[in-house]
Order: sequence, then structure tokens, then C-alpha cells
Amino acid sequence: MMDASALWASLPLPALVIAADGRIADANPAAETFLNASARSLIGHPLLDRLSIEAPMEDALARVRAHNSPLFIAEANVTTGERAPVACGLQIAPLQDSDALLMLITPREIADRLGRAMHVTSAAKSAIGMAEMLAHEIKNPLAGISGAAQLLAMGLE
Repeated sequence: MMDASALWASLPLPALVIAADGRIADANPAAETFLNASARSLIGHPLLDRLSIEAPMEDALARVRAHNSPLFIAEANVTTGERAPVACGLQIAPLQDSDALLMLITPREIADRLGRAMHVTSAAKSAIGMAEMLAHEIKNPLAGISGAAQLLAMGLE
């Protein structure tokens, strides 16, 4: 079985564990990079003191705790105050057997890049399909012409 710390460190998205009192309990390496702060400097500080999120976060966190179910915020500007806000998607979920929450931050630039990559793959498959269809259409008339030529050749003396 995989080590949970290896999984935590490998997450490509910024992730924070938020304790029941609203303080940051842990931050993965991607969160450290995104927030430009070490996990040690983040842990123990209130989430909303270290992160400015243009969304009703108190309500969102309370709703996740009350219903014990995940919540997705499609778009919110997120900043540390030291740089321009970044449009992000937020996913907040209760951690199993704990009163802590997990928050994943998905910067739109990453999501847009992934979307474009999928779009390019789709366009390439479409172009290959068109080339295959064109080759088939060219081959069909040639087969008919060569068949007619063979029939004419058989009739000649």
C-alpha cells in the first residue's frame, strides 16, 4: 500500500488541511509553491489570515462541516496579498474520521491548459479520421475504374 505522505507530497494541486478551528493544519508542497510560503510558516495560522478568497468562505466551510459532504466553488479569486489574485476552482471536503477539512485549489491556468491539451488531442484525432475517410473515397473510384478497364481489356482481341 502506498504511503500517505508520498501521496500528499505528489498531489499536483495546492492542498491544505483545515482544522476544526479554521487554522491551517497542513499544506502540501504544491500549496507551498502556490502560496509562496513554507508549510511550517502556514501551519497554525487561520486560513483566512493567510489566504484572501473572494467567496463566502466561512459559509462554505460551515456548510461542508454541517452536511459532512464536499463542496465545489467553480470560480473564486485567490491571493496571498503579495501578488495579483488568481482565478481558481476550490474543492472542500471533510476528511474521513476527522473534523478537519481538505481544500484543493485548482488555478484556472492549469485547468485551461489541460482543457486546451484535450482539445488539441481531439482535433488531431479528427484530422486523422478525415484523412482515413479521404483515402477511402479516393480508393473506391480507382477500384471501379480499374475494374472497368479489366472488363474492356477482356473484350478486346
